[in-house]
Amino acid sequence: MELEKELPKASKNELAGLEISFSKLVRTNRMMDGIKISRKGEDKGIVINIQQLYEIYLPYYDFPYTLDTIIKQVKAYFLHEDRREKEEKLSKETAKVFIQLVNMEESKEMLQHVPHRQFLDLAIIYRIVREETDQGFETGIVNNELMEALDWSEKDLYLKAMSQHIMKTKITLLDDVTCELLLKAGAPREFVDIMYPPEAESCPVYMLTNENMLFGANEILYTENLWKLSNKLHSDLYIIPSSIHECIVLPDDCSIHDVKEMLGAANDIIVSESNQLSYNIYHYERKTGNIKIVEKENR
Repeated sequence: MELEKELPKASKNELAGLEISFSKLVRTNRMMDGIKISRKGEDKGIVINIQQLYEIYLPYYDFPYTLDTIIKQVKAYFLHEDRREKEEKLSKETAKVFIQLVNMEESKEMLQHVPHRQFLDLAIIYRIVREETDQGFETGIVNNELMEALDWSEKDLYLKAMSQHIMKTKITLLDDVTCELLLKAGAPREFVDIMYPPEAESCPVYMLTNENMLFGANEILYTENLWKLSNKLHSDLYIIPSSIHECIVLPDDCSIHDVKEMLGAANDIIVSESNQLSYNIYHYERKTGNIKIVEKENR
């Protein structure tokens, strides 16, 4: 059979470390030809019905496409198994959880399947750290099934995430961030200094994120960050939710027109659609510690 000869060749690199066997499958009232693919030395694995593969092959008689379909199915199966095994090792006590902010309206379909709570026009959802490496975190969104498996409530997740705060806050002048990126890209220091002179701006603009610059918009939930910055600037603050990874913060004596233009530029030009957070502008009042959406009539 061609499949029996060609599949091991095609999958040599893609499915290294896996064993492929062809055998009969027991199904209700009948036997079927099948392929079993498992890790070496393990009995558990994925079983693929050859008749179903033949139905994929028939419309186009495209054998390479059929092989590619098998490889994708197998990789997806073992990716899911690896994640499931990592999640089974998690415990309520030791798991690391953090918050991700998403747009409430744009994410309403996803929110049906994950624990969440509303914050302004956003939703707070939760990510769990599956594994930590030298390169960073491997994380996944906590869905309702995982929450129940770990015997958590949404309140448990919120309190755990807020208390752990696993990524350190980073507040940097936006011009400094831009200068750093230009220098890393090879721009001459003289050019950077001309474009962004070191003297203080009349209206300083800050980026609020975390040291990993990963899902850093959640830093606005830790209002001590905003309180410290507002005291430094002796001003209440405008907050531009520029992306899921960071927010732009500036004193509220800046022109609201300029703030609105910055938000529009971030969403329409700079930030990819999948990373956009909100088209609303927020206002932080240092006297009360409250964050509110700036009403449209005041913009």
